[in-house]
Amino acid sequence: MRRFLLASAIGLAAAPAGAHADARSVFNIPAGPVKQAATTFAIQGRVSIDLSDTAGCEPSRGFSGHASAPAALKALLAGTGCDARRIDSKAYQIVRRPPPPPPVPAPAVGAEIAAEPSPPLSELVVVATRRPTLADRLAYSVSVIDERSGAARGVKDANDLALVVPAMTVTNLGPGRDKVILRGLSDGPLTGQTQSMVGIYLDDVRLTYNAPDPDLLMIDVAQVEVLRGPQGALYGAGSLGGVLQLTTHRPDPTGFDAWVAASASTMRGGEGGGRVSAMVNAPLLGGRAAARIVAYAERQGGYIDDRGQARSNVNSTRRSGLRTLLSAPLAGGWSAETGAAIQAITSDDTQYANPAVGRYARRNRLAEPHDNDFLAAHLGLKGPLFGQDAKLTLATVRHDIGSRYDASAAPPVAAPSNAAVAFDDKNHVEAVVAEASLASRGRGAIQWQAGAFLARTRQGRDGDLTIQDPQPSLLARETRRDVLGEAALFGEAIGDLGHGWSLTVGGRLFATSTEVSSLASSLGGTAAFRDRQSYVGFAPKAVVSFAPRDAMLFYVQAAEGYRAGGFNTALLPTQMFDTAGGEPQRRYDGDELWSFEAGAKLRLLDGRLRLRAAAFAATWKNIQSDQLLPSGLPYTANLGNGRNMGLEFEGSYVQGGLRLDASFLLNKPELESVNPAFPGRVDLSLAGAPKGSAALGVDYERAFSRNWRIGWNGGLSYVGRSSLSFDADTAPSMGGYATARAAMRLRSDRLSIGLSVENLLDSSGDTFAYGNPFTLKFSRQATPQRPRSILIEITRRY
Repeated sequence: MRRFLLASAIGLAAAPAGAHADARSVFNIPAGPVKQAATTFAIQGRVSIDLSDTAGCEPSRGFSGHASAPAALKALLAGTGCDARRIDSKAYQIVRRPPPPPPVPAPAVGAEIAAEPSPPLSELVVVATRRPTLADRLAYSVSVIDERSGAARGVKDANDLALVVPAMTVTNLGPGRDKVILRGLSDGPLTGQTQSMVGIYLDDVRLTYNAPDPDLLMIDVAQVEVLRGPQGALYGAGSLGGVLQLTTHRPDPTGFDAWVAASASTMRGGEGGGRVSAMVNAPLLGGRAAARIVAYAERQGGYIDDRGQARSNVNSTRRSGLRTLLSAPLAGGWSAETGAAIQAITSDDTQYANPAVGRYARRNRLAEPHDNDFLAAHLGLKGPLFGQDAKLTLATVRHDIGSRYDASAAPPVAAPSNAAVAFDDKNHVEAVVAEASLASRGRGAIQWQAGAFLARTRQGRDGDLTIQDPQPSLLARETRRDVLGEAALFGEAIGDLGHGWSLTVGGRLFATSTEVSSLASSLGGTAAFRDRQSYVGFAPKAVVSFAPRDAMLFYVQAAEGYRAGGFNTALLPTQMFDTAGGEPQRRYDGDELWSFEAGAKLRLLDGRLRLRAAAFAATWKNIQSDQLLPSGLPYTANLGNGRNMGLEFEGSYVQGGLRLDASFLLNKPELESVNPAFPGRVDLSLAGAPKGSAALGVDYERAFSRNWRIGWNGGLSYVGRSSLSFDADTAPSMGGYATARAAMRLRSDRLSIGLSVENLLDSSGDTFAYGNPFTLKFSRQATPQRPRSILIEITRRY
């Protein structure tokens, strides 16, 4: 069940002040070991809890009823010989009661738990593994950013997240056009027919197949999880590099809650921007059900000048969205949840520059706008079945993406001299997904989960090449239709071997089918193509872990990921395929990746210091990558074989109101062998995969009056150098830049005010993105960082 441990009504991008700390909730916690009971309490109560000192606690008698979180926790611990220390309104620590233990009276509803100075770091529950598990008990490489930490560090979308999470990279083509890359496992910056490298999920819904990240604004998001390494055993194709999981706040039936937020920004040398957002949570049916609605709209100012069109700040972007969620109990312990997420992004132009023209300038004949419209709706059911926990999710996803590129300088077909030529790429994706799973209850020697997955995806992709003046006229057109079917059975079992050892084995038996049809026409000529293929396989994983004590975990694991193959088609009927020793080939093969990892997780200084490290090695066969023909039109190639070896680290320390965070990645991504048909170079690393990156963060907060608190935050991130593409002739270099952020905030229970400076050093490093595919091979392009910006934000809670 995808749930979360830390929750209030604070969003990552707009954090409302305060919380209703002692709101009453419905708890249903069965008797059992304290660690198990407390974890269930944390999930149901949407709070953080530290369980590092539960050794020796007697079993809990459980608790059922309608109570505040402090009262429920106190009742849960009655008779266990353990107490709870209250860290803040949403965080607790369980500790052994000093002997001799006094008798524990039954608690009264609303009982308080005393606050404790210098608390340990809160433990967060990870849901991306499909079984809620405390992050420090999970034998995987996972980063969790809760809403409080994310808001303090300025995380409002995937690009911001990549600056604070190790081994994560996001391309920078622009909002709604980017790809997420984990652990240097990059297939290049283009988004074509290849399936995504990273699975992106909003709660229980898969958001993408082979489209770019929809770039949902992280408003009212409880936590974000980044699970690194292939996750084919549980998530299937499209999780070759890992999983990005967004977990939203659930509707709260215990009371009304609402907030509104507004921000405004100014940018050096560019346009200002702003954002408004709001959330309403309302109980329904006398507190037996609830609805939660989130809405937002923002404008990002442009900063690129197009001197060919005599226009300034051309790349402004507007983004608006609405998210709804309704939950209600059903008979027999079952519950239902239904919701939808809608977002629209409109960019007036692309955000690359030509350094020969200027650092933030270029010279084009035509604007290059982009649209990304996204809709996801789902229905979820969960409850007991055969004495176990069952869950069913039905979802539909619709994604419409449109991009224009100026092909005037190098049109792929003959055109009148000096004609303004545009290439329009329209991509429409509709998917229907169903997943059912059953997971074991309790804390037996073997914990297991099993499930089935079905999906059907229809994609329509149209490409038009037109002369724009004096009247639009068509030069070439391709109409392509794809139908993809996916079916899978998956499962996982975790066995307790005793003395702190455990073994996890799992796998996914899958079958995919692809049917493709294409009709291309240009200058009186036509070409039609139709074909289909299917693929059946199995993706395994195995993990061995050792926990000599609660504050220490060591593990090794092996896992496989995969992507199915497909077919190349072309805009031009004259395009040749399957030439001897050349590209493009009509059919490209599936690729597979094996990852091997050894890691350690430690909690020291009474839980105030957390260290996590992992060494990994990956072998990648038949790498799929979207590439460009000499004409500038896209196709997919199998580049060859690659590998990556590296070390990643995360550390956090808290003392009073001070929190320090640090992370780094060192790795060596490279091509081992190159497909002779592809013009790559063995000495190139994987495209867009820096050999090193690092991030530092500091946050401090203290009370300065009875009702107000003040806080400061600073961050510094570095991204190492890498190559933009695998192309043997150009292979332009990018990266090697740093970015810094500084912020301060004032907050009370009802009001918060924040001031931040983004890109404090005003760096203009070349980020990972291409600009125009038709001029990339003969014109130097760069995608500079957004110039220094100053933002002020005000949030009011009701």
